[in-house]
Amino acid sequence: MQKITTHPFRLEKARYFSLLLQLYARRKWYLIVLIIGVLALYIPKASSDSVAGVFVLFGLLYFPLIIFRFYRWVYSKENANYFIESQLTVEDSFLYFKDINGNESKINTSSFVKVGQTEKEYLLYVSQNNFSYIPKAAFKTDEDREHFEKTLNITS
Repeated sequence: MQKITTHPFRLEKARYFSLLLQLYARRKWYLIVLIIGVLALYIPKASSDSVAGVFVLFGLLYFPLIIFRFYRWVYSKENANYFIESQLTVEDSFLYFKDINGNESKINTSSFVKVGQTEKEYLLYVSQNNFSYIPKAAFKTDEDREHFEKTLNITS
């Protein structure tokens, strides 16, 4: 039984906003391609055909509205708890999250429906759209990070 504790870490709002946009683009790539295709097809006809104009207007407004929705969510005061400093302790098959406000969460590693990673962080999904963020730089040693990956069955 090895117990590891990370350095304190914080999810920055700009990074979270960027992550949300990247994850959305990966999940909805087909919709993005479809809208771009519709725009390419209907822009030449938009001035003479009102139906084409509606499609073009929708296509032009869709992306800014999605970006605005994510921006508004990330920078909302109600979501400030996502961005407070936390620390992770890994023990047996449990992860213990503790933030600077004293809130603690104990999560069994089997509770994660999906574990993803980027070049800089791990994303531990407790549901399809809700993830816990752990930066790789938060681990004190490479051995600690490897133990974390082994505990969660993450393949590098």
